[in-house]
Amino acid sequence: MLGTGNKQLTVQELSIRIYSDGFSFSTPQSQKDVKAAHGKSLHEALEEAFAANALLRPDYEEVNIYADYPSTRIPLDEFRSEEAQALYRLTLGQDSLTGMKMHYEMLPALEVIEVFAIESDIEEIILRHYPHATIHSYFGQLMNRMLARDKRMQGDNRRLYAHTNGRQLFLFSYNDGKLQFANSFEASSLSNQVYFLLYAWKQLGLQQAKDTCILLDNNKELEAELRRYLKNIECA
Repeated sequence: MLGTGNKQLTVQELSIRIYSDGFSFSTPQSQKDVKAAHGKSLHEALEEAFAANALLRPDYEEVNIYADYPSTRIPLDEFRSEEAQALYRLTLGQDSLTGMKMHYEMLPALEVIEVFAIESDIEEIILRHYPHATIHSYFGQLMNRMLARDKRMQGDNRRLYAHTNGRQLFLFSYNDGKLQFANSFEASSLSNQVYFLLYAWKQLGLQQAKDTCILLDNNKELEAELRRYLKNIECA
């Protein structure tokens, strides 16, 4: 479960993670995952969840929304807000913002601006209930959180982090305490996930005997397949 960057959930905090076919609500005491039923839109499923879910009290001091949608990033010193939308479309396709609302957030520790989007009607529903909610990129916050972990690890070996959500594979790596690589790949099949991960491993010059692949979603099937090629694999 993702917290809020480098800090843990507080007693009065709610986290809402939104992805293409479902969402989750998390508090310090509990978590509920919801998949949109066949034939029902995410918008309808979210409306029903707000009406029925006991987790969703109106009095949370802090509400964070994590958009689990494709994102891109721009170095801090190269970011121009007026160019962000054009760059997002160029990177992710001309239709990438259809029905979506674009956002960006500064991640100083990573020295980047994360540019991402969330479905407009989904954002409207949540903000209607929680006007003070803050919207984040799920992947940006994931990289931010793992950077602190990476800096604490000993030795001179390097690590490639991998996250899968059933539709895409998100890979990132640090070098000397800085973000070196981050990219996502459309990869719903196991064979494509293995292919793209090993391709990135090779492009980064990682060593099979020395460096480590860290799987962030406890994907046992992917772990078993990767052990055919890589020596050091960890789940986090």
